[in-house]
Amino acid sequence: MKNFNNRDFDKVIEVIKDFMDFHPENYKVKPLARRVRSRMRRIGVEDYDDYAMLLRSSKGEKAKLKDALTINLTSFFRNKTVFETLKTEILPYMKDPAIWSAGCANGAEPYALAILCKELNMNFSVLGTDIDKESIKEACEGIYDEMAVKELPSYYKLKYFEKVDKGYKVIKEIRDLVAFRNLDLKHVNYKNRFDLVVCRNVLIYMTKEFQEKILKSFSAAMKENGYLVLGKVESLPNSVRDIYKPVSIRDRIYARN
Repeated sequence: MKNFNNRDFDKVIEVIKDFMDFHPENYKVKPLARRVRSRMRRIGVEDYDDYAMLLRSSKGEKAKLKDALTINLTSFFRNKTVFETLKTEILPYMKDPAIWSAGCANGAEPYALAILCKELNMNFSVLGTDIDKESIKEACEGIYDEMAVKELPSYYKLKYFEKVDKGYKVIKEIRDLVAFRNLDLKHVNYKNRFDLVVCRNVLIYMTKEFQEKILKSFSAAMKENGYLVLGKVESLPNSVRDIYKPVSIRDRIYARN
């Protein structure tokens, strides 16, 4: 792959802005460029100009690039200590919690949260949202391969999944308890609705300014005593630390201040 300057990459960014339902200005340049170059390598294109021309003319490549830019593969109970803390220290003290999994990708996270609540015999609601329509479609189907369930306790796998040709399918009882919606975090307008907001490994790809905007939107979307969970490698920007107070630094769990 050749070395390119920012002007070369900007040509691709302009095509993305003009022809794709995606807002690159809200995302960090390095991970964005890395995923674009990955697509270019996959199809054997070495020049940004050539790739920009291909994007303009190919509906299929636009769709594949958008998948590459928005994909955030998840597995059930990834980072187990986070779920253990939620199960033992957060959820039991909530009454009929409303939970939002923001940037839920293929739906593993909201289903895992629903399983936790079910195990605690709670009345609850779980909403999973993602910018990618195909991910939401997969989430609604609730079918996962072996890799997605590799960290799933065997007890949960037996109780909440059924074996199908493509892998494991979440049972209907749990699927019916989780709602999914296509949503760009840029357009969040929920108010005082959720007891728990889980947004893991999403903000890390966004600019600091966009992170601040989203975190303020999350605060507005929470009820008075709401909680926020971020990814293990994510942290709060200084500008919003008056909005949230840490509950578990290890698990990146915060309470609305």
